[in-house]
Amino acid sequence: MRELRCIIFEESELIKALVGYRRRTGKPLPPGQIGKLEIEKSPEIAARLNIIADHGDPIIVPAAGAELAAALIAYCIDVRVPVPASSKKSITMIDGHVALKIMKQ
Repeated sequence: MRELRCIIFEESELIKALVGYRRRTGKPLPPGQIGKLEIEKSPEIAARLNIIADHGDPIIVPAAGAELAAALIAYCIDVRVPVPASSKKSITMIDGHVALKIMKQ
């Protein structure tokens, strides 16, 4: 028997997860305002933060794969949502939202 859990992230939570992860890993976002978040579904799920830099030029900061998963897991830990270390984790889309899929064996 296996257990499957999905944690669905709202856009604001996804932005907080990405910003926090980059800050934590020593790669903070460039100075400016976050314009919008774009989600790409193919070939893999990827998030792109569109930032309007202080000097006016747009900057796109992508996150996909392991980096995106790590950001979501770290955010869950920050807000005290349990994520078992030994479980298999993957990123999926549910109802148009990015979700962290957790499978315990």
